[in-house]
Amino acid sequence: MHLRAWIFTLLLILLLNLPLHEPIVQKDPWLELEKGLRLCGVETITYQIHCFISESEKERIVSAGVAPLKKEVTDLSDCCWSMQEGYENGEILLEICGTDRVACERLWNRVAELTNCRGGTAARAWSVEAYHSGGQDLTVLGKNLVNALGGRLQKINTYPRMVQLLAHLPWAGEGVLLDDGPVNLSLELYEDRYREKIKIRLGIPVILSLSSALQEGTASWISF
Repeated sequence: MHLRAWIFTLLLILLLNLPLHEPIVQKDPWLELEKGLRLCGVETITYQIHCFISESEKERIVSAGVAPLKKEVTDLSDCCWSMQEGYENGEILLEICGTDRVACERLWNRVAELTNCRGGTAARAWSVEAYHSGGQDLTVLGKNLVNALGGRLQKINTYPRMVQLLAHLPWAGEGVLLDDGPVNLSLELYEDRYREKIKIRLGIPVILSLSSALQEGTASWISF
């Protein structure tokens, strides 16, 4: 099976098998991930959260007019939201994203009031993205990030111009058990030759790329 398709299948298993893999997060995920990035010296941080919702929940969100709707894949604002349909059992993937963490948290709280996204059986995935000035080994930078977050590194996957690290954060819930141990944190670091910088992505428990879903009909941990 193609690597991207295999990863997408694993991602859906992680997010749809709710009772087994729901992270019982005791801290603010965005704030904790932000702290690690700040220690490494990065530029503007983008905050994202994904959650599966039903058609009726979608209608409630739309009717409430909670925030601007993200129109294009490249849209970026203080905080906005978008939806992607076509998942199992008619579920819809909701994304909240923006560059203002406080605004995103307010929108998340509002959405949670209208849906079951905050419930104990809800599948959620938090992530942050940022750019590093570069000039550093990707693996070393990734390991430094894991240490800054107080995590335990479980596995490193290397690709051309890219490194993926899987780790475990003691405070972020069970995640998923792999051969190398429990994993509830995924990191991607890759060289952006156009910007001449390193793009960093961190996610609890996985990184989900809704932009890839819109462009290619899939979502995955890895953006090649």
